[in-house]
Amino acid sequence: MAVYSHLSNGPAFGSGFDIYIANNANSNQNSHTNFGFSYCIPSGVQDQSTILAGTRGFSPDDWEVFHLAY
Repeated sequence: MAVYSHLSNGPAFGSGFDIYIANNANSNQNSHTNFGFSYCIPSGVQDQSTILAGTRGFSPDDWEVFHLAY
């Protein structure tokens, strides 16, 4: 699965929710990363859960998702 969407949360990417954006993400720390299921991490990364934000749980300032239609 590339992108998952549901009414009760933001978008999630990857089969293991490698990148998960929580509902009301700007007001909580429930968004997280969990790389290694669908998306590979660069070699040398010590902690795959902190690669994007520096911590496992984070609150994104802004995010955009684009859908390409054929």
